[in-house]
Amino acid sequence: MNLKLFIQNLYSRALGIIGSPKEEWIKIKEENASIGHLIVNFALPLLLITGLSSTVGTYIHQDGKSLSTVLLVIAGLRPILSITFSLGFSILSISALIRSYGGNPDPAIATKLVFFTFLPLILVTIILGMAPDIYFAGLFSLYSFYILFFGAQVLPEIESERQLNFSMLSSTMILATYIILNYILSAIFGAIQ
Repeated sequence: MNLKLFIQNLYSRALGIIGSPKEEWIKIKEENASIGHLIVNFALPLLLITGLSSTVGTYIHQDGKSLSTVLLVIAGLRPILSITFSLGFSILSISALIRSYGGNPDPAIATKLVFFTFLPLILVTIILGMAPDIYFAGLFSLYSFYILFFGAQVLPEIESERQLNFSMLSSTMILATYIILNYILSAIFGAIQ
């Protein structure tokens, strides 16, 4: 595997979905990427970066205080689990929602829709992991609504008059799922620390 090419592909996909989501969704629809390919080439690297940024951020912010290995492991594990569970629950929810709106019920479509819509949330988690003091960066996660709006027009093949409704409900479900699971896992990991 060519690491440089792998990083370039990940970077160009992330840049494309954020910079020009309408065109990027068309490219995504034309690709024959399996769910496993999406996990290995998109979700897993971003999850690892998220965990690493939280671990490094915790290490930096514990300046001069006693630092335990358990604290570092928990700091890295919490965002990974939060995003992983959120992705899983969101894929199931969006898949059911696509079916109820009369769209294409292919699980790969729901997976693509959720994975790429989650990109702003993952980027916010990475930024806040390193620099928790700039919490206003969390507003960028609302960009997910914009990304999903264009994805709903391309991927699930839902009737045009129902797409706005679908994208608003889907975005709200994704954000709510992430916020609730992040809160629950933060409380659990906070009790462990």
